Amino acid sequence: MQLRFLALPAALALAAGLAAAPPARAQAQSDKLEDFMIMDVCVDQHDRIEPALVPGDRDCTRRRNIRAGEAVPYHLHNYPGPGAPCPQRLGTVSKDNIPIEKRGVTRIVSFYDRGVDHSCPDADPGAPSFGKLDTGREGGSVQWVDERWGYIMGSWSPVALSYWLTPSCAGAPDTSGRFRYGWVIGPATLPPEGQGGFETFQSKLVTAKDGGEPEAGCPKRFARPFTLWMRDRFTYKDGKSLDTLISLRFSSSSKDGQGPGPATQVEITYWTKEFGLTRWEKWARGDWVHPRNRQAAATLGKTLFERDTCSPPYSFRSSPVPELTISDSGSRDDYSRTLTDTRTGESHNWHMSLCSDYTNIVKDADGGLVPPWGQALSNIFWAE
Repeated sequence: MQLRFLALPAALALAAGLAAAPPARAQAQSDKLEDFMIMDVCVDQHDRIEPALVPGDRDCTRRRNIRAGEAVPYHLHNYPGPGAPCPQRLGTVSKDNIPIEKRGVTRIVSFYDRGVDHSCPDADPGAPSFGKLDTGREGGSVQWVDERWGYIMGSWSPVALSYWLTPSCAGAPDTSGRFRYGWVIGPATLPPEGQGGFETFQSKLVTAKDGGEPEAGCPKRFARPFTLWMRDRFTYKDGKSLDTLISLRFSSSSKDGQGPGPATQVEITYWTKEFGLTRWEKWARGDWVHPRNRQAAATLGKTLFERDTCSPPYSFRSSPVPELTISDSGSRDDYSRTLTDTRTGESHNWHMSLCSDYTNIVKDADGGLVPPWGQALSNIFWAE
């Protein structure tokens, strides 16, 4: 498999502890996808976490990736809609992007912690609480990165445990290697800012029966989702413009693997060095209809727009796929864009139907706790 971008040389590390060194606030540029998958913490000159600071604060002059087993001093929340009741003023979901170690093996976990602000007088005492493992109510995903790609191995929710099996399962049927390159985020070494790439991978989404473990063996057939990525600066809901990897995973690909082909849905994830997984979007093609509520993509897009819980999506300055143009549609009541295959002339309008921006940052007043998220995760993702 050949990468379709030109990578920059490894970034130079800043000198440390020298009188002539640049101010510590200047952070070294990183081209490692791993650094965009794990949230940063602010540290003092002895590498100890500064619990009252988060990346972006003026006094956060040193920072690094949080490590497995460390207390998490802040959390990434989504945004409440305008006029939301008091219990939702901190949003409804908090997210941590942290490494978790089990049996000597480390994986990167994005945990979605549901909750309400229980300090509000009208909060339901039975509602989930932030920072507490509410069994059967929460979920997330497990990621890893090797020398070639960063990828999501699987996910879990109150409904079921799901994972992506790939052709790797033939050589690693009983280990986490069977999930290698299930949902690819992007290359392990990122392209320069303003550049991207694309590739087609094989995988099959499997939902464990009764919340159990994966069945033995490999699928006879795999889907071929199309993945493209772009590294660029993006402005989030909190107004910060951050160096971001924007990753698009379409539900299918063209026969030659050079575009999304007949895909009708795409999920877009935004990854930053400061916070890890920072934003998520779901888009649907204009002719797609929700299978349960029967609402058209354009209707869902207008509903999302009215909620005003996300900033405008990333606007492509150029397409990383030579035969695919991506242009904003300019709608005033939803976020939409047009994708055109220049080889065939086929063109479709797409609408953003769901979005969660997690730059609503809430500091932990007591300095943070080591979260119990590892207890909720299946060991299959750590099996080697």
